[in-house]
Amino acid sequence: MAKKFLFSTILNSNRSSIKPILKCTQLKKIHTEASVKEIQIPVKWGHVAAKLWGDENEQPILALHGWQDNAGTWDPLAPILSKKRPILAIDFPGHGLSSWIPRGMQYYPWDLPRLILYIKDYFKWEKLSLLCHSMGSIAGMRFASVFPDDVDFYIAVDNLIYDDYDLNQVVENFPKILRKIQVIQSLPGEPPSYTAEEIVKIWHLGTSKSVSMESVQHLMKRGTKASSRDPKTYYFSRDPRLKHILFSVEDKKFVEALIKRLKCPTLYLKGIDSPYACDEHSVEMRDIIAKNNPDFECHFLNGTHHVHLNNAELVAPLILNFLQKHKFLK
Repeated sequence: MAKKFLFSTILNSNRSSIKPILKCTQLKKIHTEASVKEIQIPVKWGHVAAKLWGDENEQPILALHGWQDNAGTWDPLAPILSKKRPILAIDFPGHGLSSWIPRGMQYYPWDLPRLILYIKDYFKWEKLSLLCHSMGSIAGMRFASVFPDDVDFYIAVDNLIYDDYDLNQVVENFPKILRKIQVIQSLPGEPPSYTAEEIVKIWHLGTSKSVSMESVQHLMKRGTKASSRDPKTYYFSRDPRLKHILFSVEDKKFVEALIKRLKCPTLYLKGIDSPYACDEHSVEMRDIIAKNNPDFECHFLNGTHHVHLNNAELVAPLILNFLQKHKFLK
């Protein structure tokens, strides 16, 4: 989770038995492109969109993206990993090609672990395999800690928990955020549009240059739409309500109690050029995980918060070695 993002607005930023799982009676395949399939998972308010790489008759690794990103964040990495294990990367609600939540409602971070549980129950998986980044990593950690017997492994990129924030600053910003939430609920029409070149620059700068200019294309595919006013321009298509989420800071004792329940093999990959998860609280919580979980593994890599997206060639070998070590590969 990006600390800078919390208080600012950016322009739309041992293996369980395998069963046949992605049945046509459960999923609506809306598009097939080479070995990648587009999937729709029905939910009460519409659908959760996803991309599937690899064998659809084998349980996939569930891949979870970061805040205001989408399933495209795994485009460079998933084709490598899916040669060994299929990857199902979802768009969280309001992101990418997934449906927005109903009008008048607001996004809440603890809804994401509940969505993970829904997906597990929907496919009738005995256990989940998790590959996560940023907001997805926090959601994955919460799920793996609350349901420690339901996760066979958890891989996190650049986040495990929320960073430690100034509580006074959090409270001071709540009135402003709540007012913005009120306003954005009723904004009419299509948002501002930009040329493709402008979109790339805005996305790059909006992530504090964490997403490289070259990598923006992967997120644009699911995160932008052609303007109806000028088809030569594009707008950010994610739900604008995502820009003003109330990220609730959690008590240190609560976080510690939560993470001590994490018992599955865990791989944590940290970009050394990322400013996140570097505060004293995050480091202390990471050390607690290491002391309580003998299967916790941590690596520091050259790269930004989006190291998995920009430098998949650095990340892939570490993940494959981890999966091989714990016998999660064929």
